[in-house]
Amino acid sequence: MPRGQGTSFEEGSRDAAKKRYDIALFHLKQALQLGIKAYMLRTKGDFPKVHDSGMLIKLAENQCLAKLAGGMWYDVSILNDAYIASRYLAREYSGKEYRSVRSFVRGVLKCLGIIES
Repeated sequence: MPRGQGTSFEEGSRDAAKKRYDIALFHLKQALQLGIKAYMLRTKGDFPKVHDSGMLIKLAENQCLAKLAGGMWYDVSILNDAYIASRYLAREYSGKEYRSVRSFVRGVLKCLGIIES
């Protein structure tokens, strides 16, 4: 796994084990963002300076990713929320929210060919 995506994804798991779901979700957001941008760099030669998860998913123009994200608006929303909340707000997240988003991000990284399992 390329440096960056794996580190953020794995760091999220370590934070979740400590029930630090706010930071764990922030790390998942980083993994998703870096994964999509790495994919776009590889396939398009460049990537936009965009942080919004939904916009990045659209801009990636990947059918697998579009299909996966189609019904996962709640997870995409949590990712955007967690990124902002980690910097400016005190917001708590549940283990259930973390597990749902982690599954979604794992699916994204699979669609993009960044992880195999």
